[in-house]
Amino acid sequence: MTGRIVLVAALVASVATGAAGQDTIHLADPGPGGGPRGLTQTLAGTYAVIPPAATTAMLPAKTTYRSTVIILGRDAVVEDTVRGDVIVIGGDLYMHPGADVSGRAVAIGGGVYESTQARVGGGVHAYREFTYTITRVPGGWSLAYKALEADEPIHIEGTYGLKVPTYDRSDGLSIAIAPALAVPGTRLTFEPRATYRSQLGRIDPSILIVDSLDSRSALHLSAGRSTFSNDAWIWTDLINSLEVLWRGDDSRNYFRATRGELTLDRLWKTRAATITPYLGARVERARSVRPGLNPTSGPWSFLARTDSDDMRRPNPPIDPGVTTSALVGVNMSWTMPDLTARLRLDQELGAFCDDGSGCALGGRRNFAQTTFDGGIAFPTFGTQRLHFDGHAVVTTRGHTPPQRWAFLGGSGSIPTLEMLSLGGDQLAYLDGRYDIPIDRVRLPLAGSPVVTLREILGGAAVGRFPNLAQATGVRLSVSYVYVEWLIDPATRHQHYSYGVTVAR
Repeated sequence: MTGRIVLVAALVASVATGAAGQDTIHLADPGPGGGPRGLTQTLAGTYAVIPPAATTAMLPAKTTYRSTVIILGRDAVVEDTVRGDVIVIGGDLYMHPGADVSGRAVAIGGGVYESTQARVGGGVHAYREFTYTITRVPGGWSLAYKALEADEPIHIEGTYGLKVPTYDRSDGLSIAIAPALAVPGTRLTFEPRATYRSQLGRIDPSILIVDSLDSRSALHLSAGRSTFSNDAWIWTDLINSLEVLWRGDDSRNYFRATRGELTLDRLWKTRAATITPYLGARVERARSVRPGLNPTSGPWSFLARTDSDDMRRPNPPIDPGVTTSALVGVNMSWTMPDLTARLRLDQELGAFCDDGSGCALGGRRNFAQTTFDGGIAFPTFGTQRLHFDGHAVVTTRGHTPPQRWAFLGGSGSIPTLEMLSLGGDQLAYLDGRYDIPIDRVRLPLAGSPVVTLREILGGAAVGRFPNLAQATGVRLSVSYVYVEWLIDPATRHQHYSYGVTVAR
């Protein structure tokens, strides 16, 4: 028993060390396929490291890890709460009753053994066909890809190719099967996908092909038919689906398109920053999708399923036609002990041809659109913290096709406005939050309550910089649960809400 206590204490100390940025992981050779891509993305964020050892790593009960935990070179047992992923490299992962992982449970070079009394929010992934050699380097660990089943002509990654379902007022329930197929000995992977959409009664085929040219460069080719939205920045797929199912609140407008896209990206990574620029091209044939301007039916929801502002909220039509575009952009993130920041910039140079007039009849409409999305968080006094999240769309003057418009309004963006009541080809949004933990109060399992002062500015318009709406108020959070009150100083419109805290 004494040995177990000492081991647990050592593991907690090692996690704390990794969280402070003193132990990092460097991918000397990520390798091909979806598993290495996911690990590369994880290492761009915040994580804690448990180093190799001859004993099993225990993440004990009644302990909370506030970031992704990566265990190297040994088996791991999870009994606690992890606010991120749990990734085991070179071992097996065992989920015990009471374990609560908000992200993924991943084993590379081993298996994941689940418990019916444990929760894994992001799904379970076991990659038995490859692992990594682990080498100690100054400041952390170096990983190099090693195939384990090179004699097989092809292998399937993931759990039967099943993806997390989504739910919205346009498609209804969308169920996708998309196995990631990799050819051992090469850096080529391809992911054929079939998505059934219950409200449309359609099966959408698509395919994604990725050629990892080297450890930092990749070529992505995708083609297929799907339902698209420019408003996915407001809520994640999971949160939007839950809001639609429970409250009938859909924070997105939609259009249908058959799209082909080719992009080339390259990764640059330092100890604190990750920078991934890309360039590419896109061809898209788009059309409008249900619900139209006067919907009389829609998918089921617990609340507001017949409300014209919720489940039967009209979906704005688009201009059917073909858009050809050149694409360029960059995705950046910074993680330092006192600051985290992210910024994504996407530039599209497009030419749209209406199905009616066509390019041959002089119907070409050229446009250039830049989209910014980012956020920054840093401490101020003691445990207090300041956050800013922003989104902006800037488009050249002219006739931008409506399928490139962006919208805001509603509980995901500006709660004092009706859902997506503002839209156009110009958009500006800024959400500022000042967190003040009540450190003198410590609740069992939940920690200290947090009072958040919130200020929101945003607007959208066509062909001009928008007038900005405002919402200001206060939020009280206990762990993931919150209650909030906001008011628009101009209209005096108030909004009360409660729910689960989610990060954009």
